[in-house]
Amino acid sequence: MAEEPKPQFAEDEDLERAKAFWNENGRSIIAGIVLGVGAIGGYNGWQYWQKDQGENASTLFENMQDESVSFEAAKGLADDLVSDYGKTPYAIHAALLMAKRAVEADDLDEAAGRLKWATSNAADPGLKHIARIRLAMVHLAKGDADAVLDLASETRTKEVGGLQFGSRYAELRGDAYVMKGDLQAARQAYEQSIEALAPGASNRTLLQLKIDNL
Repeated sequence: MAEEPKPQFAEDEDLERAKAFWNENGRSIIAGIVLGVGAIGGYNGWQYWQKDQGENASTLFENMQDESVSFEAAKGLADDLVSDYGKTPYAIHAALLMAKRAVEADDLDEAAGRLKWATSNAADPGLKHIARIRLAMVHLAKGDADAVLDLASETRTKEVGGLQFGSRYAELRGDAYVMKGDLQAARQAYEQSIEALAPGASNRTLLQLKIDNL
């Protein structure tokens, strides 16, 4: 038996319902599709941008590490890293490297500026401590004992994430107190530094010599 044809009025009703649905919801459907594609494209673009940023920053940092690069040229590369790629880890390492070169060039103000920036911008707690300790050492070399005590104070240098920097901070406090002529406070700080040392630490002898020389 031949299949009876579907009544035309039923098809017309289906078509009208489809048109009505599309008229009511078409824009939101299209917008959803566009936003979805845009989100995927945006994420892929962000991934590419991050990769590109990392590669460019890496190249600049590698150029900085070249010993044939002059001090002034290295400063320019470090400035580029900070201004253009300041959110990458390379910028922090560049600041630490530039500070080292500045100390070697006897430019303590340049070194202090680089280390201050690294202290304020380092996301990694370990790098933040390293930058702060080196900044305190620069201030020590400049004869600014109060700046050393501020950077190495017990309240500002609590251990972060289990990292052990307490001994080094205490030693810096001792050095600053010696500079200020407060030998009793210096002895106490050096003793705290020895107490915080890990077993077998190589600088235990040096700390004891500092105490004996007070």
